[in-house]
Amino acid sequence: MDGPLLNTIDAPQDLKPLTRKQVEQVAQEARDTIISVITERGGHLASNLGVVELTLAIHRIFDSPRDRIVWDTTNQCYTHKLVTGRRDDFQNIRLAGGLSGFGEPLESPHDTLAAGHAGTGLSIALGIAQAAAQKQEDSWTIGIVGDGALTSGSSFEALNNIVHFNPERFIVVLNDNGMSISENIGFLTNWRKRVITHPEYQAMIGRMRALSRRVPMGDITYRLVKRLRDGVDGFIVPTTFWTEMGFQYLGPVDGHDLRQLEETLTQARTPTGRVPLIHVVTHKGHGYEPAEDDPVRFHQPSSPLGDTSGAPTYSKVFANTMKQLMAEDPSVVGISAAMLEGTGLEEVRQEFPDRVYDVGIAEQHAVSMAAGMAATGAKPFVSIYSTFLQRAFDQVVHDVCLQNLPVTIIADRAGVVGEDGKTHHGAFDVSYLRCLPNAIVAAPTDENELQHLIYTAYNHNGPFAIRIPRGTATGVPMDDELRTLPLGQGAVIREGGDVVIFSLGKAAGAAVEAADILAEHGISCGVVNPRFVKPLDVDLIIDSAQRTGRLVTVEENVLAGGFGSAVLEAIAAANMKGVSVHRIGMPDSFVEHGTAEEQRRRLQLDAEGIARQVLSVYFPQKASAVATGA
Repeated sequence: MDGPLLNTIDAPQDLKPLTRKQVEQVAQEARDTIISVITERGGHLASNLGVVELTLAIHRIFDSPRDRIVWDTTNQCYTHKLVTGRRDDFQNIRLAGGLSGFGEPLESPHDTLAAGHAGTGLSIALGIAQAAAQKQEDSWTIGIVGDGALTSGSSFEALNNIVHFNPERFIVVLNDNGMSISENIGFLTNWRKRVITHPEYQAMIGRMRALSRRVPMGDITYRLVKRLRDGVDGFIVPTTFWTEMGFQYLGPVDGHDLRQLEETLTQARTPTGRVPLIHVVTHKGHGYEPAEDDPVRFHQPSSPLGDTSGAPTYSKVFANTMKQLMAEDPSVVGISAAMLEGTGLEEVRQEFPDRVYDVGIAEQHAVSMAAGMAATGAKPFVSIYSTFLQRAFDQVVHDVCLQNLPVTIIADRAGVVGEDGKTHHGAFDVSYLRCLPNAIVAAPTDENELQHLIYTAYNHNGPFAIRIPRGTATGVPMDDELRTLPLGQGAVIREGGDVVIFSLGKAAGAAVEAADILAEHGISCGVVNPRFVKPLDVDLIIDSAQRTGRLVTVEENVLAGGFGSAVLEAIAAANMKGVSVHRIGMPDSFVEHGTAEEQRRRLQLDAEGIARQVLSVYFPQKASAVATGA
């Protein structure tokens, strides 16, 4: 057979007649393809390299899409895409109009769901299995969960229900690589350490070693002792845990050995009266030395086409400000949910290792834990990506705002995020945070304002939320001294007599550029930095409305319940007549993947789009002249 074998795989069925040696060749070609494309495009690299053989083995033993494969998080499904008819499109993964970096049922019937949040896969898989059983379908459901997702409480809720319902044609595959993005934390990880360091265990090993020196065939005895030592955490501990929980435990299995994988998956199809759980041990980044050596960095390497301005990221500025506060006040602590690197807190932990907490993929717990710390005098800052903060909404409501506790929420990656697409945009935080009693909600226009807002939150005795965008900041000079900003007070960036744009957070840059474009058409456009969504600077809104009668709001949040809605409410409450408010923001739909610049252009959140909308809504004659070139 000439040419790459991967090019002959147009559907999973094409894998079945191959010899194991040929499948190993396909695995290497898939790995090479992933490395080539993702190191150029950016994306989830290390996690995908770790599941190449596992993916091929599952497709060889089962019959997708009749048998449903559910990947928890779905960010490790690149090999799955390559062998389910999307090989030729893989070069354009994560680009606008190209393949999604996550599962996407609109792309292929082989994708069960579009999910980008960890801890949901087992629940969805159980639902699929139960529905299939009710319809008496002769199909299997395979739920693949990474060990990182087992730091999520929702995974354990699902596991509890799985052993309760005990579906017959259901298999759980635990992909154990010791990591989520950061190194895993929690009781499963610590269990191993407790067992092998327990005094009684160590004493037993010592006695066995001593005995091996005095008895015939002592070398054999010693090897048995070594196997016991090495096997306690790899066999006894997981076997006991999963068996006692109610599963039929199979493993551990070498996740890069196709023969072991296929034999174990075949064995799992044999009924035992219990749901089989296959413990697969994989190496994150397998087959690519840089990713093997640094799986955290190569979990999701950025595209080399990223920002080169040299300005710090907003997360970096948050980290620097946190270090300054921590150095001055021992009550300040940082908390994140398996995102220390992404939120900048890993850098903070290097200096203050006892005051930065990684709670695993457990956003709800992170917020409630912060509430408990705040109730006893601590000053917690909880930094969670906006898209994941959605999961902790009840805890923000009940445990923080209801108690009126001084917990600061940093909603990182708020607004448009680019290539990760619809599962990861921070499109809703303004709407779900501004409705909460006692909450202060703010968004900085630049990094200098961010550091002052963090200091303002530090000095505020109540709930405070700050939304910050993904990526580099603006590069403005930073003040040497932190200062407290007056709550609910915005700032005029540019005066204008015809129309005023209220631009929230990052949108300020595009708004100022839009004002320059409008000025070329003879329109005097003011720009305001509202700074706070709650409390609003109502006086500034009313003054601008009285002077121009035309307001525009710009935000990277959905329009429903967002900042623009708050401005409309303020105008209505003031009973102002003859004032028009045009809102620009994210639509009532999920925004597909692509670069952040493409997304802003598509949503008319860039300078040209804002200017075009202002002309169309308020100055249609000039808009027509521009369109016709008159």
